[in-house]
Amino acid sequence: MKLVGIAGTVEDKSYNKILLQFIANHFSNLADIEILSIDDIPMFDQDNDQTESGAIQYLNRKISGADGVIIATPEHNHTITAALKSVIEWLSFKVHPFSNKPVMIVGASYYEQGSSRAQLNLRQILEAPGVNAIVFPGNEFLLANVKEAFDDNGRLKDEKTIAFLQTTLQKFLRFVKVINTMNQATGGHDDAAGSEDLNSKGKISTTIEGVDMTADDWVEKAAEKVNAVEGNTYVKLDRGLLTVDQLNYFLNSMPIELTYADSNNQF
Repeated sequence: MKLVGIAGTVEDKSYNKILLQFIANHFSNLADIEILSIDDIPMFDQDNDQTESGAIQYLNRKISGADGVIIATPEHNHTITAALKSVIEWLSFKVHPFSNKPVMIVGASYYEQGSSRAQLNLRQILEAPGVNAIVFPGNEFLLANVKEAFDDNGRLKDEKTIAFLQTTLQKFLRFVKVINTMNQATGGHDDAAGSEDLNSKGKISTTIEGVDMTADDWVEKAAEKVNAVEGNTYVKLDRGLLTVDQLNYFLNSMPIELTYADSNNQF
């Protein structure tokens, strides 16, 4: 089975790179794991489209051709690194190699939690619309106190940790076979990605046409075009009335961030 591994960092010395290299070397009898570098990937910038660059197309080809992906993520301020986030942004912008691709997440950190929060953050990103990866559920591999975890040759010291990692990898390989069998039965990941309007080019009954949705003042232009109400104007809801100002107050005062998407994937 052919897997690719990505360490979510551009640092020269990285315990997550060491962990990924250990997995590739120690379990070479279970799977052929090729480690991909993200060092040359530019920061995501939609206005400076680098999708066709050699570095991004290289990752696109390698991930598309692999049976599955292993991502080793560090934890920076409770999230994944900016470098890894940028890679996923490029690979969910105009190309979508992660679509329906089995992905296993591992991680290492200096402290007790072993990149648990970064792994949760990465799982949410990979499962988001436009990325559409199929993330291996449960079986979290969280390597804590990583400074003491490896010997001078980059080998994990604790045999129980190695045994658990092997069990997790073996379960992931079975997961990969199941997912890829399902993909083949339904036409593969390319058909799945093609069937979804990832760039929101379609139209539904509430689509506001003739407005550049990427413009800074798109809300104002769209509101003007449809004569949208504002201020103390009442809006009739299913079971009551509220003014636009009251609705804005409720939404702005909520202690969580809400993002709404219509059936055409427009936010």
